[in-house]
Amino acid sequence: MVALPLAACCVLALFWRAIFVGETFFDVDLASYYRPTRSLIVPLARASGGLPLWNPFFASGQPFAGNPAYEVFHPLTTLFFLLPFEWAFRLQVIVPLLVAAVGMYWFLRTLRRSRPASLLGSLSWSCGGYLLSTTCQLAFLHAASVIPLALGFAVRLARKPGSTNAVGLALVVGTQCLTGEPSTLLMMPLLVLAAILAERRHVAGRALPSLVASLLLGLALGAVTLIPGLHHVGKTVRALGLPEAMADVWSMPAWRAFELFAPYPLGHVVPGQPELFWGGFLYSPRVLPFYHSLYPGLAITLLAILALVVRGRFLWPWLALALLGFVTALGHNFPVWHLVRRLPLVAQIRFPEKFSLLFCFSLVTLAAYGFDYAVLGPARARLWMKRALLKFVVLGLIAACAVWLARRHLPAHFPEGQTLRDCLRVSLVALASLLPLWLARRLGRLRRALALCAVLAVDLIAVGRGLLLTTPVASVTTPPAFLTPLVQRKEDDVIFHMAAWAPGFDVSLGLARPPIPVEWGLAMTYERDFDLTQLRWTTEATAAFWRAFEADPRLAAPVLARRGVTAVVQFRPGASPEEANIKSPSGAYTLDAKITRNPQPLVFPIRRTRVVDGPDGWLQAVRELDSQIPEVALVDGGQSLALPEQPSPARVRLVARTPVQFALEVEAAGPAASFIAVNQTWDQGWRARVDGILAPVVRTDISLSGVLVPPGQHRVEFEYFDDALAAGLAVSVVAALACLAMVLLDRRRRSRVAEDKFAS
Repeated sequence: MVALPLAACCVLALFWRAIFVGETFFDVDLASYYRPTRSLIVPLARASGGLPLWNPFFASGQPFAGNPAYEVFHPLTTLFFLLPFEWAFRLQVIVPLLVAAVGMYWFLRTLRRSRPASLLGSLSWSCGGYLLSTTCQLAFLHAASVIPLALGFAVRLARKPGSTNAVGLALVVGTQCLTGEPSTLLMMPLLVLAAILAERRHVAGRALPSLVASLLLGLALGAVTLIPGLHHVGKTVRALGLPEAMADVWSMPAWRAFELFAPYPLGHVVPGQPELFWGGFLYSPRVLPFYHSLYPGLAITLLAILALVVRGRFLWPWLALALLGFVTALGHNFPVWHLVRRLPLVAQIRFPEKFSLLFCFSLVTLAAYGFDYAVLGPARARLWMKRALLKFVVLGLIAACAVWLARRHLPAHFPEGQTLRDCLRVSLVALASLLPLWLARRLGRLRRALALCAVLAVDLIAVGRGLLLTTPVASVTTPPAFLTPLVQRKEDDVIFHMAAWAPGFDVSLGLARPPIPVEWGLAMTYERDFDLTQLRWTTEATAAFWRAFEADPRLAAPVLARRGVTAVVQFRPGASPEEANIKSPSGAYTLDAKITRNPQPLVFPIRRTRVVDGPDGWLQAVRELDSQIPEVALVDGGQSLALPEQPSPARVRLVARTPVQFALEVEAAGPAASFIAVNQTWDQGWRARVDGILAPVVRTDISLSGVLVPPGQHRVEFEYFDDALAAGLAVSVVAALACLAMVLLDRRRRSRVAEDKFAS
């Protein structure tokens, strides 16, 4: 009776401004990555007349539905088709946390924990630092929020194999696959194994085949994301594995273990104020952690320790999982990470701190056991808990006194006032948690249990509200002044955000870094590979451009003109990215969108072709061609084609275009074939037909496209199709039908059993 109102109060407290004031989430990647990518889903689907297979707005065009980073097939994505964008976007954050709360409560009840213990675990998991920190990384949030549901079905299936639990586990695992988040999928077998081993005394003898079959069925349900996702990864820089320097970024320092007891042991993470996180030097070259908080609540950590003290020999799987997650999350600070990276698929994963999921989840599960021992169990367990909390009351006061006495000797930039309040906060939380145990006899079991849950809820909400930052919608939907002229133009602009490559750009705010400009319909090229999922040749083309620019800055103009760039975003003379936001001290904007001269259109005839050998050959050719670059196609030499060095002149007219297909009318004059250049990224999925006959799509200028057209008048049609996506969709449909058949057969079997009992 009390659990639902308490959970509802927590949700209202955390999301008050998003639900009732109409503000939107904007922290870190939510505004700079997820908002622009999600804003494309519905427009691309409608323009494509179906699945949004291709995205013409990123890097001169990139696969979209086949890229697992965009969660095109995730159930929550359907909200963008049913609701206004702002509400659908807010619910991407709110709904998973509600699912996490319900799922963890149900999982702990499945483990036969008491209702108050299950409520405590539900509050800690859904409102704790880890899951709230993933709200700015939607793929992690969507994958992690359903973990309790998956483990609940796995435990039930292990105890008593049956179709209902098998289908339930398959559906949850399939939903996780649809997020396309690989690190969580790799950790799922470890979580399932820990849950089963901890329940080994109740596991049925034939449970293993049922579990394996259900997990495989879940993978089949997610095949619509997994198969095209694996195919797409094979075409990116991840295919060969990430270098250690890139994979080791965001290795967790061991000092973050103190965060399991106090929310701010290394300082506060505040956007735009990195100096408040005084432990940032531990993350060099980064200055902020990947997960802004790992704090589960002081009572949760102490209860988990108590569970291991009392029942450690039965709960060792959760302890082993927690230790494995902790040492792996340490990254380059401990040798385990480099050993783990030798395993299949792990070489493509970066950011070791992601593996903190293992110990954060294990901690909450152990705490539910500890809660039943300390609050509802024997008096000696409560005595242990009271002594532990009392120690933290004293430790917090001692730390506060130490900060006060040392304030004159601390560095000038050290936030001693904030640190003093944080130390006193630990004492206050410990004291508030201690009171229900002190008043145990007066309150009774249920009241002291609910009182401790209430203290945890208040503690987590106070911390969590700083992790769920919101802002008025207009502040993230209004284009900055330097982009307004481009947004108001009626032309199909292609911008090169040169300023985004400037050193120190990341410390500036409001600069509409890529991919933000796509929100206002501005296509881009040569942008940073912000999620490492661009096609490999796109990444190579960008690197080659900067090599050419560094060798001779004058080459930038003709190369960009060849690529169809209509505007370049750059800093004004004398401005720097370190200046406040997007304005200089004088009040003038530091950025400008400069319109380029004579850019080539999407399709145009080429005057000359030249065969080159990879990026090095392209670089040498552009140095020689100089101002003639816009009229030449530099064709990759790995393609076996007979190209005329001097193609015949031609007239080209674009007669129809959607994201996945476009048609041209070409009138080629002369004895030789004409070469039509297409300022769009080359991909195996693009197919060209000249008067209905297949023609090879030629890769030019490292990453762009072109097609040979014979003399005369012709209709040339380009169409994009993802074979891997079609295969994945077929597997997912078959798996879904199998799940439906299992459910119907199970219902039929139960109906017969009921009829037989009634007849007897």
